[in-house]
Amino acid sequence: MNKEFFSENRNKYFDKIQNNSLSVFFSGRVYPRSADEDFDFEVDKNFWYLTGIDQANVILALVKSENRQQAVLFIEENDPILSKWVGRKLEIEEARAISGIEDVRYRDEFDNFVYLLFNNTRHNLDHLSCLYLSLERRNEENYSSLALNYSRKFHKLYPEVTIINSYGLVIGLRMIKNEAEIALIKASIATTKTGIETLMAHAKAGIYEYQLESYFDQHLKYNGQKTTAFKTIVATGKNATILHYVRNNTLLQNDELILFDLGCKTSFYVSDISRTFPVNGRFTPRQREIYQEVLEVNKKCIAFLKPGRTWKEFNEYAKEELAAAAIRLGLMKEKSELSQYYWHSIGHFIGLDTHDPGIYEENLRPGMVLTVEPGLYIEAEAIGVRIEDNVLITEDGVINLSADIIKEIPDIETFMAK
Repeated sequence: MNKEFFSENRNKYFDKIQNNSLSVFFSGRVYPRSADEDFDFEVDKNFWYLTGIDQANVILALVKSENRQQAVLFIEENDPILSKWVGRKLEIEEARAISGIEDVRYRDEFDNFVYLLFNNTRHNLDHLSCLYLSLERRNEENYSSLALNYSRKFHKLYPEVTIINSYGLVIGLRMIKNEAEIALIKASIATTKTGIETLMAHAKAGIYEYQLESYFDQHLKYNGQKTTAFKTIVATGKNATILHYVRNNTLLQNDELILFDLGCKTSFYVSDISRTFPVNGRFTPRQREIYQEVLEVNKKCIAFLKPGRTWKEFNEYAKEELAAAAIRLGLMKEKSELSQYYWHSIGHFIGLDTHDPGIYEENLRPGMVLTVEPGLYIEAEAIGVRIEDNVLITEDGVINLSADIIKEIPDIETFMAK
């Protein structure tokens, strides 16, 4: 993404907030893993969406009044000793080039910047009266974040200033993808497609789920993707009836199905695909029957989508179709029994996050990208089938962005026979 993308996002955000306000966004921090080892840094996606900066301990401040809009970025100054151990951080000019923000300062100036805005009448020319913070889960007592901790600190210093949650404002922008964002999602899907084909080519009885998974990991790295979008699900047999099974430590059996839920990310934008296929390359009659029913629901659900539909309508439609399928399969007699075989939502938004935050009460609109993932999970038969695609809502309907990823039974069996 170029700096114009982030500048445009900031301008859209400015349009949504009140005058006489300060907005603060934190990039995030590095968390300790064990002893002197840390987890890999994961940038706050709202912060990245507004800056393009992928570095810990950076702060974005946005000031809006009737007279001006000001963006200020606060970065850590490089430590020459620390740089030898963990590498150099961004310099001011580099941060400017990435973010499009001209006013870049060092982080130790941030507290004084806020002090001058709110505490000194001579400098408070904008008469600021509110602070926006991205408080994703502010009502959870046991949850801690940089924004939540800062809100508590700020409230003690300036109890008269109103604190407003900006989280919903930014995710409202993130819900609608532009052409560049869609192109990156497509790139992730394309890499995932060839990764799935690699898995199908190497599937065989007698290896462990994690061994098969390793082919996907290797494929991503050789194709320029350092990590998966999320922890890969490799679930054979009864494991496929566990929605978020991630142990991946079971031996593959010759006559079982294997369910994959996987994805990668290209410049932060992800894919999220599920496919199910037979370990030995041939469906049994019962596996074929169940798989085909789920596949038909997958196709019907995709065709159902268009602008104006609601998530509630989408979910209800999927449940109606899956219930009818389960009855045809002899699993149940009443639609009310569906929760025994299907208990999750039909889909979710994707983008910078696998489960991209969104406002699910809103109607679907052009530019939204979401998953369609019907499934049936039959523990008694050790069969779980989920077929998940990534789709784009358009002006007049929907485009299946992952339509090229193999999912028809004849295609699966022909491919695996090779």
